[in-house]
Amino acid sequence: MNQPHTSKRFPLPAQMLAGLVLGIVAGIYAPTASAKLAFLSVMFGHAIKMVVMPLILLSVTTGVFRMGSQGGRLGRTALLSIVFFIVMTCVASSLGLGLNMLFRPGLGASLEHTATLPANLAGSIDWTKFVVDLIPANIVDALAAGNSLPVLVFGVLLGAALAAVNERAAPMVAVLDSLLSALFKMIEWIVALSPLAIFAALASLLASKGVAAILPLVKLLGIAYLGMAVLALILSLIIKAMGQSPLRVVKQVSEPLILAFTTRSSEITFPVHLKRLTEMGVPPGVASTVLPLSYIFNRDGAVLYTALAVGYLADAYHLTWSWPLLLTIGVLTIITIDGAANVPSGAIVAITVILAAVGLPAEAVVLILGIDAFFDMGRTALNVYASTVATTVAMRIAGSETEPTEPAGDARVGGIGTLRSDT
Repeated sequence: MNQPHTSKRFPLPAQMLAGLVLGIVAGIYAPTASAKLAFLSVMFGHAIKMVVMPLILLSVTTGVFRMGSQGGRLGRTALLSIVFFIVMTCVASSLGLGLNMLFRPGLGASLEHTATLPANLAGSIDWTKFVVDLIPANIVDALAAGNSLPVLVFGVLLGAALAAVNERAAPMVAVLDSLLSALFKMIEWIVALSPLAIFAALASLLASKGVAAILPLVKLLGIAYLGMAVLALILSLIIKAMGQSPLRVVKQVSEPLILAFTTRSSEITFPVHLKRLTEMGVPPGVASTVLPLSYIFNRDGAVLYTALAVGYLADAYHLTWSWPLLLTIGVLTIITIDGAANVPSGAIVAITVILAAVGLPAEAVVLILGIDAFFDMGRTALNVYASTVATTVAMRIAGSETEPTEPAGDARVGGIGTLRSDT
């Protein structure tokens, strides 16, 4: 706990919030200068992404090994966690459609395009390729390409294999733990620079988009954030039911939440999030296994937004509503968001796929695409909060079956360096 005195007076979450506020001010009042700051947030993103894939591989491998060596309890915890993912994504999809039917923000909406579709956007989700790609033909290629799903599968299999050979795996696991400790130290160094990256990200975003761009879609934006607030309240009640204080949990994961909101990237938040969860006392085996699964299959914010956005566009094009249409959109939202997990511009692809399925032009998404970044901020932060709740539920499911072990990377409760929470 050798934390510098200055960081106690001005802890990292406060520095990050200050960067957020100053970035907004700079983006609005000094747009020309702010537009030139984007490279700082890009460099920060590259630094985080540099450790993400190795971290997923090492953390999943060691996590599965620890839980596998305790008698195969990983399978039960992971299976029940996936059931929880399915329930929550159904709730998120229903909430998004329900808010659209309640407020109908798309009625009378302008059909003016706010942006153009990204180049080389996938027109559909190839489910056969999705399943085939789960098994990496070359793990090095998967790591280099940043494909988290095959890396996750390889890590699970390697961890299970190490658990199966038991004592003979001890030297290898010790090496992996050492590498994991080094990665956590690198994350600590990188995250110390996050306030500057947050300032640059917000300043450049507002400089490029401008507040005026929000006005035509302010009603939809407000309803989206209302839905996110309602879902966050539901998630907080689940934390309460698990015997934890929601406010305390939010404070403990404040760094990844702020990073998610400002950088709009779950990939960037993952290393920090994993470290904070282990510092909170979540068993490393649970955190290392459930968190990557949750980031891929438990994207509640994205599901809620996609359902709401498709409903908005259906009203904008005067589509006649019916129960079969509602059910189709709800089910497709859940399926396509998971299927687009490794697809570039995944949320946009999911929306275009659903639009085509209900008889609307895929190009309709450009009506809201111009300010998608502002939606993305909230939905990414909500995804991170949902993953925190999922890990809390998984820890409760594991219960006394999972023996607590010392977190990798000296990530003990209370934390180290700049990632410590002053509770």
